Amino acid sequence: MAWIFARRGEARDAAEPVRARPANLPKPLGIELPVELRLESLLRAMVDQAAERVEVWCGAALREQEGGPIRIRAVSAGGDQRFVGMEVDVQSFLGRIVTEGMPMVEPVARGPMALDRRDRRRRPSGGAGVPLAAGARVYGVLFSFGVPDVGAQEAVARLDPLAKSYATVLLSALETDVAKQRAETDPLTELPNRRAFDRALARASRGPLALVALDLDDFKQVNDTLGHAAGDAALRHLARVLREGLRDGDLAARVGGDEFFVLLPGGDLRLGLEVAGRLRAQVEARPLRAEGAERPLTLSCGVAAFPDPVASADNLVKMADAALYQAKGAGRNCVVATRRPGVPEGVRPVLPPG
Repeated sequence: MAWIFARRGEARDAAEPVRARPANLPKPLGIELPVELRLESLLRAMVDQAAERVEVWCGAALREQEGGPIRIRAVSAGGDQRFVGMEVDVQSFLGRIVTEGMPMVEPVARGPMALDRRDRRRRPSGGAGVPLAAGARVYGVLFSFGVPDVGAQEAVARLDPLAKSYATVLLSALETDVAKQRAETDPLTELPNRRAFDRALARASRGPLALVALDLDDFKQVNDTLGHAAGDAALRHLARVLREGLRDGDLAARVGGDEFFVLLPGGDLRLGLEVAGRLRAQVEARPLRAEGAERPLTLSCGVAAFPDPVASADNLVKMADAALYQAKGAGRNCVVATRRPGVPEGVRPVLPPG
């Protein structure tokens, strides 16, 4: 069971000074820092200062909306960064700090969050945490990985004022970040939308990259025979396959209707064909379960790459779309690559089913 401290303001031992620097907060929101950096910059600054204060690595977990998931968003320098993005069990002591709004510590025998036994990340040994709150809203937790040598109660006394100094500006940054995500997220599939894809493509086009254009075969029949609810389920199903089948740093986006793009920064045509072929096979192997029955789905893909064979990144989308059109004409459920200049029409890599 977690311990809840009532004596949060108890003075520290004068012989044990805090060796952390004062919190140097960034300027208020709305000026120099780019939107996409504000929240992460604040979080990194806070957890690094927290680690100095309690002399063990620290983290911050946030909840974007009331009742939503709580995820670790930052880990201090030197800590295991693989925890970033991990969802916190709402019943763990970190989850309870958010739901109850009280500082807590966890005995050494337990960790601050539930981890799968197959998880290779080092299990933290206990911890101390304080809420991140602005007014009545508790939206996160600042915590240590393990009970620091200074002691659990002392760790709470050192972390609490730091959390309070960041609380208001951090909440503003979180709300800005959430608003930006919503503006660039497709609400049905929760994948990036066309706006987010265009921004990512502009960034990635500074170097080599591959692009896969894909859509579900005979999607209109799904809508016409099973209804639009089944069609929506098919799109969400495809989005899950895409999320699970990509490397870190790749981007899958829904760009309209049943058409999706997969952006592979640093990739070439061969990688694009490999990824497209794998995604096609995974969709075929995982039928849609809707209305109490299974319906097979297949995928057609067109692949293009910059700078070979597409010499200009501005033409990448057009060429991938053209290859997708060719895949439909080749019988669907296949992958077609953009042809290289000088190669006769129809002479190009085609990956059929199987």
